[in-house]
Amino acid sequence: MKRTRNMIYQETTESRELMLYTVNDGKLYSGIIKAIINNLRKHYRKGQYNTDRAIDSWYTVATEASNKYNKDFGYSFSVQDRFTVAVELEKYFKEDIETE
Repeated sequence: MKRTRNMIYQETTESRELMLYTVNDGKLYSGIIKAIINNLRKHYRKGQYNTDRAIDSWYTVATEASNKYNKDFGYSFSVQDRFTVAVELEKYFKEDIETE
């Protein structure tokens, strides 16, 4: 994924809200998050885990969560907020990826 100049890590109230929404939504977890964890786990076992590529995968999750949040509450998150959440998701699920 091409990184834009808006993709900077900066924690905000909005990014925290999106992070909490993402990790607590059962449909997102069972649908996309589990699949990404399994995929990243395979790469980790092979010794091919790349943090930047993992963040790209988590950015997809953050975007899906933002779209779902927009449908539920009528608010869309910025690119910066979604990128911040992607970095946080990579940190949050890193232990799950490293263990089985």
